[in-house]
Amino acid sequence: MVDGLQSRESAASAARVLDAVRVGGCATRAEVTAATGLAKALVGERLRSLIECGLIREGGALASSGGRPAQRLSIAAERAHVLALEIGIRHLTGCVADLNGGLQRRATVGIHIKAGPSDVCSAAAELLRSLESATEQARYGPLIGLGVGVAAPVEYATGRTIHPPVSPNWHAFPVRDFFSSAFGVPAWADNEVNLMALAESRVGAAVGHQNTLTFKLGSWIGAGLVSNGKLHRGAQGCAGSLATRAGGEALERAAVHLAKSGASPGLAAALAEYGSLTVQTITKVAEARDAEAVRLLDEAAVDVGGVMSVLVDFFNPSLVVIAGSMTHGGEAFLSRIRETIYGSAISLAARDLQIVQSSLDDESSATGAAMMALDGLFSANALADTLARCGVGTGSAT
Repeated sequence: MVDGLQSRESAASAARVLDAVRVGGCATRAEVTAATGLAKALVGERLRSLIECGLIREGGALASSGGRPAQRLSIAAERAHVLALEIGIRHLTGCVADLNGGLQRRATVGIHIKAGPSDVCSAAAELLRSLESATEQARYGPLIGLGVGVAAPVEYATGRTIHPPVSPNWHAFPVRDFFSSAFGVPAWADNEVNLMALAESRVGAAVGHQNTLTFKLGSWIGAGLVSNGKLHRGAQGCAGSLATRAGGEALERAAVHLAKSGASPGLAAALAEYGSLTVQTITKVAEARDAEAVRLLDEAAVDVGGVMSVLVDFFNPSLVVIAGSMTHGGEAFLSRIRETIYGSAISLAARDLQIVQSSLDDESSATGAAMMALDGLFSANALADTLARCGVGTGSAT
């Protein structure tokens, strides 16, 4: 039995200590004490309990500046695992993640979100079950939770999709409850771009920045906001939801029109060869100096950059992270976006602004989904239940 984690007060302080190591990167007892503001003795008690239950390990001396070297604290990443799912416009990506949010196994299948929530979520559950059945519990521990990112507005409090512009038949679908019931574990659901922003802020290109915007330039355009180091969801969970004509699907439709009209010989040849036109294909045609393809990408970049500059003015981030399939539009496309933002945003907002590509690429949404689930599982209210799912008992409070 693990003492000291049963009462509400003890669970709250234990959750703070755990987060200091898991999210804050604190590696020593002194760093945890400084980060949490808790008394040194209380930090010691909570660490003892968390080490005893196997969530934190302590070992390996750090470099000493004098005196006894401190022992390194770290999360026992293999103690248990979570499942992470991205429901994109055109695909599903399922992952097995450890307690650090690191993706250990991954699989992707193609399916369009317009197939409807029943078919898509059933396919997603099948994908996750195949991953779970191949996961060695002796290596990764028990399944304790599940996180889902959806390419649609999600009411975070209920885990339901609300009036998605791309797929109206998803309205009010209980994504969170569907997967919680399917796998018998707590689940969380959010808009996929929020989760990309969360992942970038913790392990991606936005590490070290407190105020950031992450844009996904995919079939549609969305933004995730991190404010003062915290993901900002807004009152209903739809902060960052926006649409512009320059989404990937709109760009591809415009390219097909140019190909079929004969205005672009390069796009016409590509359409005849491949049967469809993607952002990557349009980029290749533009790089071959097809005038209409170049114009199309340039107009899309200016449109996207204009939308971004408005949000830069409003939010004043120190960093903008750009992700999604439209980033495959080539360096000229990204440079035009940067040029538009710097040229359109007010000078004070743009003065020290950095604009970078995602360092997580197509893993950002699933990584964020895993982190969202872990945040929920290790919150003060859920910690006792999470320990039970890990096979650990909690004793009387101390």
